[in-house]
Amino acid sequence: MAKKTVKRSATKKAAPSKAAPRPAAKAAKTAKAATKPAAKAPAAAPPKRAAATAAAPPKRATATARPAFAAAGPSLGEHAERLRDEILQSKLSHPDPWRYAAKARGWGERAQVLVELITVRGDTAAARGSLEALAAELQADRDFQEARRLF
Repeated sequence: MAKKTVKRSATKKAAPSKAAPRPAAKAAKTAKAATKPAAKAPAAAPPKRAAATAAAPPKRATATARPAFAAAGPSLGEHAERLRDEILQSKLSHPDPWRYAAKARGWGERAQVLVELITVRGDTAAARGSLEALAAELQADRDFQEARRLF
């Protein structure tokens, strides 16, 4: 003989919420525990100490994730952006822009790649080394220095 299946209604019953009030028995126990005096009451603080803690200003939250060198100067990303902007400006201010533009184009592309790399990965040793190498190369180049002088 085949079993008959029970048909269920189309509407579902609401699941009991987790924020439902406590049963009366648990609520009564909690109330009794709150009214009972503690076996050992902590000793009251001396009045001088209480006054000192009330007058003390609240402590400020400090950001520990921030690197220490940020206060000393611009971040690595800002330095890379500034170097890229100087290269672009030098292309416009050089006395012979047609000859200089080909040389500066390579520097500009390297600087742009560094800006994007620093934006994505952050301050890494490899990015810092590449940026310092590019900056040293620019400082040693006479054409860049001449264009920079004419900014």
